[in-house]
Amino acid sequence: MVRINEHLAGRLAAALNLPDSERELVARSFSLPPRPGMGDLAFPCFPYAKILKTSPAAVAQRLAGQIEPDSLLSRLEAQGPYLNLFLNRPEAVRLVLDEVFTQSRDYGRQDLGRGGLIVLDYSHPNIAKPFHFGHLRSTYLGMELAAIFEFLGYKVWRKNYLGDWGTQFGFIIYAWRTYGEEALLRERTIDYLVELYIKANKEAEDDSRVREAAREYFRRLEEGDPEIVALWSRFRELSLAAFKRTYDRLGIAFDSYEGEAAVNTRVAPVVERFLKAGVARASEGAIVVDVADVIGREIAPCMLRKSDGATTYAARDCAEAIDRWEKHRFAANIYVVARQEDHFAQVFAALKKLAAAEGWGVDWPERCENVSFGYVKGMSTRKGQAVWLDDVLDEARDRAKALRKHNEEVSPERLPSLSPQELEVVSEAVGQAALIYANVAAKRLSDITFDWDKVLQFEGNTGPYLQYTYARMAGIFRKARENGFSLPDRWEARAEDCARLISDEEWSLILKLRLFPQAVRRAGEQREPHEIAKYLYELATLFNHFYHRHKVINPEDARLTRARLGLIEAVRIVLTAGLGLLGIRTLEAM
Repeated sequence: MVRINEHLAGRLAAALNLPDSERELVARSFSLPPRPGMGDLAFPCFPYAKILKTSPAAVAQRLAGQIEPDSLLSRLEAQGPYLNLFLNRPEAVRLVLDEVFTQSRDYGRQDLGRGGLIVLDYSHPNIAKPFHFGHLRSTYLGMELAAIFEFLGYKVWRKNYLGDWGTQFGFIIYAWRTYGEEALLRERTIDYLVELYIKANKEAEDDSRVREAAREYFRRLEEGDPEIVALWSRFRELSLAAFKRTYDRLGIAFDSYEGEAAVNTRVAPVVERFLKAGVARASEGAIVVDVADVIGREIAPCMLRKSDGATTYAARDCAEAIDRWEKHRFAANIYVVARQEDHFAQVFAALKKLAAAEGWGVDWPERCENVSFGYVKGMSTRKGQAVWLDDVLDEARDRAKALRKHNEEVSPERLPSLSPQELEVVSEAVGQAALIYANVAAKRLSDITFDWDKVLQFEGNTGPYLQYTYARMAGIFRKARENGFSLPDRWEARAEDCARLISDEEWSLILKLRLFPQAVRRAGEQREPHEIAKYLYELATLFNHFYHRHKVINPEDARLTRARLGLIEAVRIVLTAGLGLLGIRTLEAM
């Protein structure tokens, strides 16, 4: 993609008398014509009409008559305000495959970040509660964005801002000290802590003394009572150990698990800074920051302290953001949190006001952003109403295993045999792929209606379909070896091979391969992993269309076989990279 776009951009920039600094903008402006027969690339001429003091259509006509074909460019046609470009297929095939094979695992990798650091805050389950399915989309979205940002040249600090503070701990501590059992805590950990919390709350409904006792325990926790803090710390560590087992299963790790509790000592001083700077004001006993003028619309003030003296989530987020800047000097500070746009708008606006008042020099609050996302609807498991993540993962694995066994009974000749251990690995990978892809098949702001039967299908827009496509390619290579074809460890784009890859199906794959770097870049810039999912589904669909239309292994035509195997290897490289960015495991056999 880079080499083709750079070559074409150079020729267009020269014809338009543009400086070299404009070439990258030209290279990024290419689009696809609405119909394949109209060309391989389209160049919009609107931006250059004003420069040349003529119409976009006249610019397109001028370029079509001025630029001569070359080894890559077979012809040009003006189509209204667009210049349509037709590529010389053998040369374009060679350039695309050479770029894929040369860069291999790094194909599509870019240095947009130039080593800048992104603080990425995601997942954040609550201590002393099971990892709920509702946290899964934030967890997957954060995982995918972290991989994409690193692929684009950023460093990523993965932050899990745990919900580890609040009055609920007063109820848990009360219940533990009233009727807690050590053996049950060791045996059932989080489930038992949840039961304690529910039991204490139920008692409090009928007995106000229980609620008062819980408040007293939380007060002692806030004041640092060693005995109460030790209990809280133990419950936190037990919960975190359980979370990490789930994260290990998902292949996810974090750089920091510091949650709300770590901010406690920093909140009050930050509120005082707002007051001293003249940014905050008193309002009916509370402390607020007016932010409508910064946000540009009517919105409630950002409340930092309630009338009862308690600080707010907004105050905590302000203190936490300041701490992140002081520690990391980030290029971006991203919160992957659903449907809290107004909250984060208030926090970021309050920080901008403080920055202006204190004269920070660097307006880093501009680098803070909330990446929101839609909800998942329709999720349930066979175990009941509460949808805990481990139950969902188990059910995804078990459903994938049952589906595989069913398919094996129906069509045993079509499926490779798997040992019990292999079946477990495959089922776990397929189940997770179904869940991951279900969360990314639609754009992140869309709500998702979850359907177990649909997400586990091996056909259609699903994670298992992409895994099956990869496994199909792996099977082709196994069959090639069985038929005596020696496959290189490192592929090369030979001119004589590339000249054979000129059918429409092969050409469609080549054109799609060259667009992978663009899809990755869009995913990063738009904070939208769906761009990669969409790309991979289209690539897999094109590959399967090619596979059903063309014979790959032909002992009577070794050169054509070698050429097509090379094309499949390029597709496999890109599919592997894209699935890796989404956190989906590839499988050699299913």
